[in-house]
Amino acid sequence: MNILAIETTAAFASAAIIDKDEFVHEVISEGNFTHLQNLIPLVDQVLEECDMKLSQIEGIAVSRGPGSFTGIRIGMSTAKALAQALNVKVAEVPTLKAMALNFYNFGGIVCPILDARRNQVYSAAYTFEEDEQVELYPEGAYFLDEVIEKLAGKGPVIFIGDGVSNDAIRNGLEGAIGREAFFAASDKRIQTAEMVAVLGLEIHKAGGAVSYVEAQPEYLRKSEAERNLELKKCGQK
Repeated sequence: MNILAIETTAAFASAAIIDKDEFVHEVISEGNFTHLQNLIPLVDQVLEECDMKLSQIEGIAVSRGPGSFTGIRIGMSTAKALAQALNVKVAEVPTLKAMALNFYNFGGIVCPILDARRNQVYSAAYTFEEDEQVELYPEGAYFLDEVIEKLAGKGPVIFIGDGVSNDAIRNGLEGAIGREAFFAASDKRIQTAEMVAVLGLEIHKAGGAVSYVEAQPEYLRKSEAERNLELKKCGQK
């Protein structure tokens, strides 16, 4: 099954194809937060490099969030449009779960940390037992102290995601977890389409993909604009 995967929740957009032999080919944008301009060219590029036509794509996989609100919207709307045009289904891939797959052989807890601003992080935690991904706590918007409470004393933890690049977040985790805290290298910590493709294929095979109408993003909390609008409405009452 040829799956086209899209990842736009991070600063750099990416696209990947996983083919019938489960070989993954990925391309990553060089532009920082240029998803709107670069996503379709990335799709064209990965198709060309795989010597494949768009009509040969049998399913779409998209990173559903959390992450950049604008990026999620661009990725999901593009995935839905392609799925509608091709008459194929969409695998809504949990972003944090896909990220963790990169470290399935770590031997401890894998904890994605995305900087959610407003003193919060988007996070979840996973272990891998006999090739099965086990969720230790669900994806959500947490205060850093809440994450630390869930992980302290549970064994070695590798932290991934853009939150690792935030000194305040990293120092907080390192200070609380101590020697059992590990941090992914800068070129390995950010989400890309490769693992979205791998997890997306699993979702398609398991019958979990949905129609383009049903596919929805996962923001985990309201955007700043939505919160401001609600506050404005409350002030008018």
